[in-house]
Amino acid sequence: MGNTDWRTLLPMELEIVADELVESPLNNILHDDEIAKQVAQGTRAATVRVWRHAPVQGLVVSRRDIAGANGERAMATMADEGWPIFVRSTGGTAVPHGIGMLNFSVMFPRQHEKATTDAYYRLLCQPLIDWFVHLGLAATTGEVPGSYCDGGYNVQIDGKKIVGTAQAWRGGLAGTTSRHPGYVLAHACIAIDLDITEAISAINRFYGYTGAAVDVQPEAASTLQERMRRPFDSAQAKRSLIEFLEPYFTAQGIIVRCQTALADRPL
Repeated sequence: MGNTDWRTLLPMELEIVADELVESPLNNILHDDEIAKQVAQGTRAATVRVWRHAPVQGLVVSRRDIAGANGERAMATMADEGWPIFVRSTGGTAVPHGIGMLNFSVMFPRQHEKATTDAYYRLLCQPLIDWFVHLGLAATTGEVPGSYCDGGYNVQIDGKKIVGTAQAWRGGLAGTTSRHPGYVLAHACIAIDLDITEAISAINRFYGYTGAAVDVQPEAASTLQERMRRPFDSAQAKRSLIEFLEPYFTAQGIIVRCQTALADRPL
């Protein structure tokens, strides 16, 4: 893995937003891309978004997961079963979608020629690890065999996956004067209080319909509520994470603007 210190990627100014497009589950997911394009063009500062899915149960998958006729049939079948499929711009495999998940998205302009995906994953994961410590939990990153959307930058507690991560790079390094200014979108899905067994069953059915050789084990994952051993829903988690992030980034010497008023908006 690369040795770039993730702190060198931090901007001088950062906006923390809590936007949620509750009227459209798909637009709510793709809103990250719209913000990231504005960041790339220089019309807004580097942005962190803390947000919940619209209150519709489903799965979020990559474009590769639904390629071909099998993918189209799988989408139709899952919709009939009450698990609609939503397609994201980042990679990885299927993750649960619904009110029990909290999302943490980082959208930065592409300005660092020697930056690595590893450094951006560390930038994404370290604030979450430190937030978990703030909540009284020890966390680390690493693969969790048998977990959904497994990867080296899962965030895990007690050896169980709590957070899945993905990343997308778009455009180039030329900056805002380029015809195609670039951005990096790094995204984390945090399991807060969903039924993880039911969600993983849906993931396995989806891949069964596509013909993919994927077998996800429910015991490999958990939720933040289970690890905390007390009630903790996605609304509480959203408020808690935003309240943690503002002083966290300020302590790094960043000028932070935070839309904390949106944190309490109901879905």
